[in-house]
Amino acid sequence: MPKFRYFNRNHRIIVLVDDVTTNSDGVNDSNRTMPQFLLASLHQTSTMADDDSSDSSSSDLTQGVKDLISANRMQEIGLNLLRFEGKKVSKSNKKTNDERFIANYGSSPLVCSMIYEDLQRTRVPAARVSSKANLKVRFFLMAIHFLKCYPTERQREATFQYCPSWSRRKIWFWINQIAALQSEKIFWPKDNFGNDIWAITVDGAHCWIQEPTHQEFSKDTSYFSHKYNHAGLCYELGISIGSNRLVWMNGPFPAGKSDLKIFKEDGLKAMLIAKKKMCIADGGYAGSDHIHHCSTPNIHDSRPVRRFKARALKRHEKFNGLIKNFHSVDCRFRHSIGKFKSVFEAICVICQYQIETDKPLYHALVEDVLLEDEVE
Repeated sequence: MPKFRYFNRNHRIIVLVDDVTTNSDGVNDSNRTMPQFLLASLHQTSTMADDDSSDSSSSDLTQGVKDLISANRMQEIGLNLLRFEGKKVSKSNKKTNDERFIANYGSSPLVCSMIYEDLQRTRVPAARVSSKANLKVRFFLMAIHFLKCYPTERQREATFQYCPSWSRRKIWFWINQIAALQSEKIFWPKDNFGNDIWAITVDGAHCWIQEPTHQEFSKDTSYFSHKYNHAGLCYELGISIGSNRLVWMNGPFPAGKSDLKIFKEDGLKAMLIAKKKMCIADGGYAGSDHIHHCSTPNIHDSRPVRRFKARALKRHEKFNGLIKNFHSVDCRFRHSIGKFKSVFEAICVICQYQIETDKPLYHALVEDVLLEDEVE
């Protein structure tokens, strides 16, 4: 007997039958029979959409989606690409298959399914994938695998059995599309964080790159990263304290430029002044000239404030850990700086999906600390 699961995301009613997806039009490529109450629900949703828009033959809920793939189906395709097939998959439990998928793609099948769908639905022209010629889920997964495992071209050829030069174009196409989703996923909220004064935590993320050439010297010291003791690039990241959202991403900068200098000269300080907000940062941002815009741990903090700042900064480090889970930015990056920008920003978009779904950041609020302090 097939298993049915009712799934509603962004007001879209979708029914997943094992690994087969049926949309609101009731179209199903499987011979299995669906429960009547689900068919009735789908029919009702479709009828409501037709009443709202009589000039459209299809519901606005699925407009633009040409290849809707469920999480189960995404997992099956991803494991088949890695040659986990037949009894090797069917005899393994769900946890094992999930671990196999995540170990090679860095995210759960649900996250990959959501990104693949949103690339078809997005209103960002640079991110939208509408051509059926480009809409191939296997190349989408190969791009995700590239970000996670960062194989060489010969390693990728051995894994996927595709010509390196041909698959290379497909992979970079999908990476650029995912990176372009940042316009919809990474933004300063319209409500400007409401009445909160401490709005975000900020920190610089360093990544190791190949030594850039210099016109006069063998090494360019402006790229030296104290975190890697090698050449590197840095991104400035700002994460909302009160929600699971990356709201600021600025870079890349040569790693020799300090986090404080980036903060003061490259936009974030000006943004906080304009928005009348403050950020929380580590000791590397300490300075008297911006004390009203950037708060760091100090001896004047009360115990609850000290605990709050510590939790907020550790929460930020957890997000950095999600980024470094992708090997392409955790080892020496072999490609150009321009391609590093696409890779890093695509990974940040993926991590944003992760914290929205199955890897949420913990709360930094200190109500429990305040109560504990009162008891003492």
